[in-house]
Amino acid sequence: MKPRLHSMLWLGVLLGALLACKKKSEPDPAPTVYTEPEHVKRFKELAPKVKALLDKLPEMSQKAKSEPAVKSEKPLTVKLEKTKFITIGDKWLLDVHRDPTDGEIDLDDTKLSLCAYAVEKNLKGKSDSDIKSDVGYLEDCLAWEYIAVVRPKKITMPKVMMASKTFEPGEVQGDLLLFAMPAGEIKARYRFRTTNSDELKWFEGKPEKEWSDESKRDLVENLKGVIEERFALERDSMGK
Repeated sequence: MKPRLHSMLWLGVLLGALLACKKKSEPDPAPTVYTEPEHVKRFKELAPKVKALLDKLPEMSQKAKSEPAVKSEKPLTVKLEKTKFITIGDKWLLDVHRDPTDGEIDLDDTKLSLCAYAVEKNLKGKSDSDIKSDVGYLEDCLAWEYIAVVRPKKITMPKVMMASKTFEPGEVQGDLLLFAMPAGEIKARYRFRTTNSDELKWFEGKPEKEWSDESKRDLVENLKGVIEERFALERDSMGK
C-alpha cells in the first residue's frame, strides 16, 4: 500500500472515532415541560368548592322537611340582588336534575344543574371549550349567597279550554325558606300565593299540549319573578 493512501485511511478512522465520541458526549435534549392551561387550573380550583356546595343540599333538604309551615313572615331586611341567590323547589335539593311529576311545577334551577354536571364529569373527556364554559357556570354558582327553597303547599294547574280559546289561571301557594350559603342556615321565612301572569295570551293554532306546557312555565316564571321583586324590596308581600 502506498504511504499516502495508508495515511488517508488512518485519518478517516481517526475522524470517525472523534465524531463518535462527540455524539456520545452530546447531552440528551431537555424533556418538554407540560404547562397546564389557565382554564384547567381555574376549573380545578373551583370544582371542589362547588362540590362542597352541592354536598350541603341534602342537609338543607332535611332542614326544609323538619321546618314547620311558615305562619308569620320573617323577611330579610336588606335588598338582595337576583345574581346573589337562586330559587329552587324543596324536592330538587336531593336531585338537582329531577323532572317534575304529575301535579308538580318545574322548580329546578338550570345553572345549578349545569354546575352539578360539570363536577360530575371526568375532566379528561372534556374539550377546552367545554371546560371554559364549565368554569363560567362554577363561578356563577359560587357567587350565590343564598338559596331560596320553595315549599309548595297547594298547586292548581292552569286549565286550557281549546273550544273557547280561553284558560283558567293556575295558582301556587306555600312558603319559602331562605338559606344562607355556605353554612346552610335559615335566614328568612316567607309565605307566597301567586297565579299565572297577565303576559300569557292566546295564539291561534297552538296545540293543546303546547298551551298546557307554556302555562305551567308561565306560572313558575311568575312565581320566581314575584320572589325576585320581594327580595329587591319592590313589594311588601308575595301574596295577592
